[in-house]
Amino acid sequence: METQNNIKQTAELIIKFLKNELSPQEKKDFELWLNASADNRALVESFRNTETVQHELNYIAAVDINKGWEEVSKQIQVKPAKTFSWNKLTKYSAAAVLVVALGFGLYNYLSTAKTRQFNQSAAVHDIMPGTQRATLRMADRSRMDLGTSSFWLVGDNGRIALGAKKGVLYFGKKGKRNNIAGNNVLETPRAGEYRMVLPDGTKVWLNAVSTLSFPTSFNQTERRVELTGEAYFEVAHNKAMPFKVAFNQTEVEVLGTHFNINSYGKTSKTTLVEGSIKVTENGRQQLLRPGEEAVIDNGAVNIHKTDTYKSIAWKEGTFYFKEDSMTDIMDQLFRWYDVEIVYKGKPDTKRYSGNIRRQATLNQVLEMLNAVSGARFSLENRKVTVDFNN
Repeated sequence: METQNNIKQTAELIIKFLKNELSPQEKKDFELWLNASADNRALVESFRNTETVQHELNYIAAVDINKGWEEVSKQIQVKPAKTFSWNKLTKYSAAAVLVVALGFGLYNYLSTAKTRQFNQSAAVHDIMPGTQRATLRMADRSRMDLGTSSFWLVGDNGRIALGAKKGVLYFGKKGKRNNIAGNNVLETPRAGEYRMVLPDGTKVWLNAVSTLSFPTSFNQTERRVELTGEAYFEVAHNKAMPFKVAFNQTEVEVLGTHFNINSYGKTSKTTLVEGSIKVTENGRQQLLRPGEEAVIDNGAVNIHKTDTYKSIAWKEGTFYFKEDSMTDIMDQLFRWYDVEIVYKGKPDTKRYSGNIRRQATLNQVLEMLNAVSGARFSLENRKVTVDFNN
């Protein structure tokens, strides 16, 4: 088990390595640590390949490392029931950013014997993350189970009508599989996600437990689809044919833009990344600008500025938590790992911030959550028990 001082030194070396600022002696020390374990190398590679690492490094150029480490050390010595605020991290040291912000994992990894409270028997049983899989129900009632395999279907006119490659579904612009009118439905199960390119060139990312209904061909006045669950859209621009997304009792209209819609619960959220969109609820139309989010609850629409990355992180392969409750976090795990969630005791009211790669196994995610919360997690078959009675 490493001491806090050793953890601090290792964290500083990793930060300097990521920033390419190692001195010759530090480079030797870092290489010794790196070569001491395959897990050490894997840990560093996971940080280097994470898109948010550079975003975090931008905060730490002029920070007092020792002062920041003292702040984090105070929190580490407290019982795990604590909240790491994303905003608070911006004034911490390089070590603090690595220890806390990058997936909760570095401190937990370097001081496993001291901090890990996760049920060790769970190491024998684990659940892998979701994959690219979906079901396509065609208007002619045919059905296709989609995964990562590739296929191409030729239409009546000899052109490509439908195909899939590397987890992306494609519809040909001029190829028709048949003349049947109606809607196709792309549906993702728990632990599944999929991408699609519509005939007009619009790109759609469909999250787990979601469906997108779309016509075999768009009419001449509009491009209309219906969504349940969550999807991210990059709409191909066509001024003459607005693109409309219907979900719950809401409609979003765009000409060409990038936005995310989350309609899992009673409260839906539409987040605009670029361009502009119109949100219509109960006949009232409101305009969204980039960086804004429309929260729709029981017919009321509230528009506010937001962190757009929080809404689209899922499509980038990341669980991104920012002032989220434990129940909100577990809702995401329920969909991505296809597990049942059971609570013991009253869920706490604390809020948690940080990020975890969606490629992590369920046990890895639960270990990270255990390191920053007062809850205990146990995994049996496909049931996760969250125990707040500590």
